[in-house]
Amino acid sequence: MNLNEDCLINYLQKPDELAYTTEILKLNNKLMEREFIKNKFSVKIKLDLLK
Repeated sequence: MNLNEDCLINYLQKPDELAYTTEILKLNNKLMEREFIKNKFSVKIKLDLLK
């Protein structure tokens, strides 16, 4: 199960904790975005240097 599924199950079981679950998802998305951007640019830079 991934984090999004865990958060959905947590929300369904404990709807009062929606704000907490939402913050976890936001942080997870930011980390994934940073990793994606870092990988995308580092690969592009390495390719440009090889030319």
